[in-house]
Amino acid sequence: MVSPLAPARPTAGRVAGGLALLVLAAALTVLAVHAPGPVRTPVALTGVAAVVVAAVAFALLPRGRACDGYVVAGTLWGLGTLTAGLFPTRDVGPFPLTHLAFAAAELGTVVVLLQLLVRARAGSDDPSLVVDALMLGSALATAGWDALARTGHPGDAGRVAATVVVLAAGSLVACSAIALAVEQPRLRVAAVGLSVSGSGTALAAVCWRDQPAVAVAAAVLALVGGAVGMVLLPRDGVVRRGGEAAARAARRLETASLVPGPILLADLLLLVVSPRADPVLYGLYVAVLVTFTVRHAATARSVDRTTAHLTSQALHDGLTGLGNRALLERALSTPAGTRSLVLVELVGLDDLNDVLGVGTGDAVIAAAAVEVDRVAGRLGGQSFRTGGDEFTVVLPGEPGEAVRHAGAVVAALTAAPGRVAGAGRFPLSAVAGVAACPSGADHDADHDAGDVMRPFARADIARRDAKPRGGGAVSVYSGAVAAEHARRTLLRERLAAAVADGTVDVHFQPIVSFTTGRVEKFEALARWEDAELGRISPVEFVAVAEESNLVVALGEHVLRTAVDRADAAGVFRAGAGLAVNVSVVQLQSPGFADIVRELIVRYRFAPHLLTLELTESVFLDPDSPAERVVTELAGLGCRVAIDDFGTGYSAFGYLGRLPVHVLKVDRSLTQSLTEDVNGQSVVTAVVDLANRLGLTVVVEGVETGEQAEVCRFIGAPLGQGWLYSAAVPAALLGEELRRVHPVPQELAGLRAVEGPVEPAATA
Repeated sequence: MVSPLAPARPTAGRVAGGLALLVLAAALTVLAVHAPGPVRTPVALTGVAAVVVAAVAFALLPRGRACDGYVVAGTLWGLGTLTAGLFPTRDVGPFPLTHLAFAAAELGTVVVLLQLLVRARAGSDDPSLVVDALMLGSALATAGWDALARTGHPGDAGRVAATVVVLAAGSLVACSAIALAVEQPRLRVAAVGLSVSGSGTALAAVCWRDQPAVAVAAAVLALVGGAVGMVLLPRDGVVRRGGEAAARAARRLETASLVPGPILLADLLLLVVSPRADPVLYGLYVAVLVTFTVRHAATARSVDRTTAHLTSQALHDGLTGLGNRALLERALSTPAGTRSLVLVELVGLDDLNDVLGVGTGDAVIAAAAVEVDRVAGRLGGQSFRTGGDEFTVVLPGEPGEAVRHAGAVVAALTAAPGRVAGAGRFPLSAVAGVAACPSGADHDADHDAGDVMRPFARADIARRDAKPRGGGAVSVYSGAVAAEHARRTLLRERLAAAVADGTVDVHFQPIVSFTTGRVEKFEALARWEDAELGRISPVEFVAVAEESNLVVALGEHVLRTAVDRADAAGVFRAGAGLAVNVSVVQLQSPGFADIVRELIVRYRFAPHLLTLELTESVFLDPDSPAERVVTELAGLGCRVAIDDFGTGYSAFGYLGRLPVHVLKVDRSLTQSLTEDVNGQSVVTAVVDLANRLGLTVVVEGVETGEQAEVCRFIGAPLGQGWLYSAAVPAALLGEELRRVHPVPQELAGLRAVEGPVEPAATA
């Protein structure tokens, strides 16, 4: 083991202090040489040696509380031992000076060890190691006294008292070192040295007058042991513990605490076999009982603190300090007056985490918790964190009253990003669901049924109902909301089965040229008619698919089915194209580009005949996986269309950055073509922008001839809508492919000049 007291660059002040101690040691050496009796001189010189070691350590070691403490302890031991050697026959009142000097020599070591024992478990719920050291030390001192008393060493009353003091000091040093070694096995060698130092010092004091040779040997042994122990103790004076190592240390200490029991039991049996009146021994027995009682009381208190700490951890959220779901369940289990439960979801936190990092997201959650708890306290309620981005507030009053207060809770949540540096540019929204909590007989019925969390489940249903309405929406649980939730649950189950069985159908809506009336391509649209639920709107079941992670499987099914049926109907052979909607979730799923590549190879059609329609929100993040997949698909030769252009984010910047080929004007703008001059101007601007960028425009939702005429006037090339055809099943694809829709007479004349339509284009 490398010594923690390795030499360091000395400072001038410390060198001077070390030299002063060496001068003192030289002077003390002269005194030691003239100590009475040749046997006493080695003991005095042992003390001088300790002072010399302390002087060298003081000069070479860097300044620090622990290092200086070790130097002081060594100096004190040396001076005490030197005093014992210089004045072997002196008394202080009724007490032998040698005993008192050796006891004083131990004080510095006792202080150092007690400091280490206190710091070893600083911040822990476990009892201090000092308690264990006192327990072990009292047992060792008691057994040592009984052994000395039976051999006749103590003598008169003054010597008895001095011997007890020496035994107490030596036992405390030895047992403190043992407790430290049990806690930290890496300190075992140091602990052995300090234990030898404590035992040797006590033995030297006891044998000083009657057995001087033994006393000298014990003093020398104590010096060596003390030097080894002080050198190997940690320089920073801190013993760190935790984890599995701490658990093993606790088990070792429990085992060590069992050792004094058999020793004391043997001593008691000896006392029964050979009884003697010894008030000192009885007093030491009382001290043992007191220390054992203190130790077990400290252990019980530690268990109580640990239990309270673990209970708090089990019932509270670690990040925010709010109650968790377990505490909410306990609160709902307690009968109370009329209450309502408000479940609030913070919407948009995932985007903030992706851009700013989880640490910033956690800071926002913590700030939101402070605000929510403040609002809940002001309203007389309780706040809980019941999910990653969910908070629950239990408020007094009916749901109608809670709805009025829910706005304050929502506002508190949405204000949280502004309280975190850098997060204010990510405005978050929140939605809330409200449900009544049972009270009185209703509460007892729910409690008996083991369904105390039913209000939470109902509020969650109401929250789901509010979410489609956007940020700030609040919904109250009711029969209608429950019925809608039940329907969506059934839809998820039936849709999962339909996707697995391939019973979701694909219809095709033609996209027509405004100038020729010919069908240029078809858009594939999912259609679903369930045997139990009947025909389901695509708006409804696509939303359910997105909520339930079915959108990837549904999208792949639609893509494969559309390509297969378009190929069977001769769409690709006629030179017409196929457009398929693709969600951002599909783009981010592994292997989507491989699926497209497989279909191109399998059905042998030109890649440019396949158009993938994406909503513009896909392109907001330049580094998103979706953008990389779009670039890869464009590299295959597929065409990329932005669906519903003109709504949502309308971020024009990405048009020049991404491989976009087609802009599809949203039907809401198409409706304004003949109703609003500004609407026509917007569509005209989109068409002009597309022409400048070399993009094709498809106008969606064309329902009247007047709308088609305006589109021709502003130069839009393609249109799609009920004016031409609704989405048709695959069986009618051939018929739609051959149809030529009527156009104005002057355009028809131009078409006649161009010549007849090629059979390959109308087949």
